[in-house]
Amino acid sequence: MNWSGFKTYFALTIVSLFYGINYSVLKIVVPEHVGPYGFIVFRVIIASAVFWIIHFFSREKINWKEDGWRLTICALTGVAVNQLLFYKGISLTSAVNGSIIMTLTPVLVLIWASVLIGERITRTKIIGIVVGLIGALIILYQPDTLFTSGDWKGDILVLINAASYACYLVLVKPLMKKYSPMTVVTWVFTIAIIFVIPVGLSQATSVDLASLPTKVWWSMGYAILIVTVVVYFLNAWTLVRVDSSVVGAFIYLQPIFATVTAILFFGEVFLLKHLLAAAFVFVGVYLVTKKTANQKS
Repeated sequence: MNWSGFKTYFALTIVSLFYGINYSVLKIVVPEHVGPYGFIVFRVIIASAVFWIIHFFSREKINWKEDGWRLTICALTGVAVNQLLFYKGISLTSAVNGSIIMTLTPVLVLIWASVLIGERITRTKIIGIVVGLIGALIILYQPDTLFTSGDWKGDILVLINAASYACYLVLVKPLMKKYSPMTVVTWVFTIAIIFVIPVGLSQATSVDLASLPTKVWWSMGYAILIVTVVVYFLNAWTLVRVDSSVVGAFIYLQPIFATVTAILFFGEVFLLKHLLAAAFVFVGVYLVTKKTANQKS
């Protein structure tokens, strides 16, 4: 692997690490202190402001006649639908159901990439996706709760959320070939404000910000500045360099990092299944990335 490839895969690993930690961090904020839809309003508006501060220095222009529709769909699928339906779906179904459904995201990315932009589905990629899926399911498997009932409506919402984010990863890739990643994510989040405000404004305005504990402010800062600003930019940056299916495959690392975080900071016990799951996930990710090392830097 050359230096360019290492930087790309390291960035994707960092993205998964930040997301994995976020599963525990968000428990501090939502829903006890801030409603999920209200939090998304804060998240999108503040992230947009930060993106604009950074983007101000480049002032790259968008060809709205040609690319405006794609940016709008990316804002809808990658931010609005993705985040709103995930929170709503998880509130209706069991956490186990939602976690298992989310592992379908890399598979959905592979399908969308083939249908929408003609990305080649190789045998190695398919094997890697399947191996990684097995690893993710191993770590999520809980014999006592696997068959607990969850509202089927919630399951469908989580599935639509996964399909929406997978579609975003594919649709946003052509934009990365024309504009800088910062320009793209700035406009994606700016347009997304139009979609999320009607849904979450009432929850956002009902929050008593002055009464929020310090740990909640730190948790919100992490979720907004790190998991939103940094992660979305890094995902955009990596999409310039590798296929959408590779970015999707790294999602399998999230349960590994989430589990490590829970073990180190929340008292979860380390089990043999965690080691086995990690082995499957890392082999799966390796197989998906194996044929893409020669892509441009």
